[in-house]
Amino acid sequence: MRGETTEKEKKLVILFEKFFEEMSQATQKNYEQLIPQYKKMIPAIARVVPVEEEIEIPKEVVLPFDEISKIVEKYDNIALTHCYCRHEKDLLGDPCKVTDERLNCFLFGKIAQFAIEQNFGKPISKEEAKKIFQKAEDEGLVHKAFHVHLDPQKREEAICNCCKCCCGIFQMYYRGAMPYHTHTNYLAVVNEEECIGCGTCVEKCPMETISLIDDIAKINSEKCIGCGVCAHHCPQEAIKLEYNKRDVFIPPKKITAN
Repeated sequence: MRGETTEKEKKLVILFEKFFEEMSQATQKNYEQLIPQYKKMIPAIARVVPVEEEIEIPKEVVLPFDEISKIVEKYDNIALTHCYCRHEKDLLGDPCKVTDERLNCFLFGKIAQFAIEQNFGKPISKEEAKKIFQKAEDEGLVHKAFHVHLDPQKREEAICNCCKCCCGIFQMYYRGAMPYHTHTNYLAVVNEEECIGCGTCVEKCPMETISLIDDIAKINSEKCIGCGVCAHHCPQEAIKLEYNKRDVFIPPKKITAN
């Protein structure tokens, strides 16, 4: 989180890479036995917060903390930290394919105070934080909120801005090590009359859950995490987010050995 590049950090990233690979091999070797157990035992550890300008909150539902700006306004103490997932990839010589930004992870409240005191992060104003979140949305990153005791009913401790090529949670899914399990309140829906089949949403979707069928975008609702990246980047504004509170559990990919 400090973004350091000493020999210690370089050795650690190699160990992390080895750890991820061993997890993947273990899951793949015992896939049929493990996946049902993962669904029972592995909780959703994060909540996806959608792109704010794309959400439509029903009048009968009060969801003030589905908006990044309102989350930021809750806290007087905010710490900006180095993204350690992207830092790991940098040290491995495999930099992020989505953003050049590295200072875009946030801590809130008491944990922010601790991080600032221990030089893990630096204090940042609410206005500066909102600008970084806006840049993250424009670059196609996913807001992931982490809560006290992993309970979405409790206050936020941190928000990361994640890409599928670096984020540890995304990477464990794509490398076949762990399921992707998250809380979300939204589902992306395509207006087929407005869709022109340009493929922007297919390219941007971090879960690879959108495909073009007869030149119309089709969303696999079981894999949609409601992040709003597709809606935010759709040039025709043909995708919107509809309120749909649920847990999304997606088994890791079954990787066929060559």
